[in-house]
Amino acid sequence: MELIVFGILLSVTFSAVQGITPKCCVETTKKFPLDILMKVTKYEVQTSHGVCAINALVLHANDKRYCATPKLERFLQILQKLKMRHGLKNTSAV
Repeated sequence: MELIVFGILLSVTFSAVQGITPKCCVETTKKFPLDILMKVTKYEVQTSHGVCAINALVLHANDKRYCATPKLERFLQILQKLKMRHGLKNTSAV
């Protein structure tokens, strides 16, 4: 009986831990086609100071995640300003 209870507790614990596992970029890309960059709806900054091993920008476009070099952030900020100026959809940092 104790073994069954232990198994259930272990299963619940594993499910809870599995739900909070972060999705880290393991490598980054330096170049992206402009059409993908224009479709970026938001981006997140991933740092190596947390649970992830590398610094990266996580770009969200077309319901997909792309891992970009952090050096691309400045370009995305400029692109965001241009989009706002011309009334296109906004890109936001998270």
